[in-house]
Amino acid sequence: MATNVSDVIDNARFNGFHLRIAVLCGVLVFLDGFDLTAISYAAPQFIKLFGITRAMIAPVFSSGLLGLTLGALLFGLVADRLGAKRTFIACAVLFGLLSIATALVTTMTELLLVRFLAGLALGGASPISIAIASDYVPKHVRTSVTMIMYVSLSLGSVSAGYAYGFLTFFGWRTVFWIGGLLPVLLAPVVLALLPETLVFLVMHGAPAARIRAILARLDPSRDFSRETSFTVARENKAGFQPIQLFQDGRAPITAALWVVFFTSLVAIYFFNSWIPTLLTGSGLSGTQIVVISTGLQFGGIIGTLIAAPIVVRLPGFLTAGFGYLCAALAMLVLGSGGGGFWFLACAVLTVGIFLIGTQSVLNASCAGVYPPSMRSTGVGWGFGIGRIGSVLSPGIAGVLVAMQWKPAELFMIAAVPTVLASIAILTVHWLVRRRERVEAAALAAVGGTAAPG
Repeated sequence: MATNVSDVIDNARFNGFHLRIAVLCGVLVFLDGFDLTAISYAAPQFIKLFGITRAMIAPVFSSGLLGLTLGALLFGLVADRLGAKRTFIACAVLFGLLSIATALVTTMTELLLVRFLAGLALGGASPISIAIASDYVPKHVRTSVTMIMYVSLSLGSVSAGYAYGFLTFFGWRTVFWIGGLLPVLLAPVVLALLPETLVFLVMHGAPAARIRAILARLDPSRDFSRETSFTVARENKAGFQPIQLFQDGRAPITAALWVVFFTSLVAIYFFNSWIPTLLTGSGLSGTQIVVISTGLQFGGIIGTLIAAPIVVRLPGFLTAGFGYLCAALAMLVLGSGGGGFWFLACAVLTVGIFLIGTQSVLNASCAGVYPPSMRSTGVGWGFGIGRIGSVLSPGIAGVLVAMQWKPAELFMIAAVPTVLASIAILTVHWLVRRRERVEAAALAAVGGTAAPG
């Protein structure tokens, strides 16, 4: 008797084993977010260390963003070829070691190289974590659980700021030592407790006993005898995954998803990069500017938790379409309102709820578009294309600032890519629904012709 492992995963009831997988992924993603943000808080220390101007630290951020872009593109491919689990843990160890190396650099050149390499590992870990969670969580709660798991990235980013403030008592380099040692020390634990994805194991001929043991944890109500053979759906196949992203009717969906990732991250990185600078000189205190700026990430956490139960009942892409539209409206309100602290804090928090919260819906939902055999590649390349927008966004905003655009005008112009993201994601929703109708009609036709015989 043959058993399709994807069917077992899709129809299982969520249990402690699924939770363990989500928590293990979330822990490393938390550390990913921690290391990703720590460099921003330590930037003034590097400026003093190397005797450079504030403008000269910009290449450090750019090298990290370039690494994030290439890492998402590269490690997604590696994960689908060599296994998501091993690649995910390798990325965690690598960004841990490079975090430690960041504390040891003595020249600007060393810092640029280390942050580029760290970006590669950080860029690979995030999309792979989504692929692993998506590969194991039952279909009816897949998007919600993946979103909640991924909120740990924002928690890590927020924690980096508070940890930096506390750890500087022991020396500012301590934040990099802690952020580096934790993933290295946790790697053996994750290696022991996190299973490799089942589709990968089946496609690469893993022993049936190993597959049977994992399935028994996923769905204890079913009995998988020694005579059971394991298969995967026909859509899971070997080959060069980037080309497969555009095969079997996936081309328009992939293209539209890349537009969403690009435009969404243009808007997100515009706010991440420029809110503190744009508010400087506005009459607000430094503490008030920090509170307003961190409101974006706190809003993202709140938005993700609000959206998680919604996507159980409503399609993820449809939810994301309306979420981006609400984010654009919040940006217009932010740009047209006053400059008081409470107004700005509430407005930025609202932008974070809809913009970053909706990005979480996108991240989790896009994994379901692709079969497990190319899921890491599909999510990774979506992230990678989006990262191009994150690299360009601060520069575009910088040009507008140089042209004497006012902060209110810049906040409002950020609504343009957000509206484009809304249109593109609603297009994805329509394309996915159309593909599902075509597939359902084809199955019905096969059943209709087979029944009389």
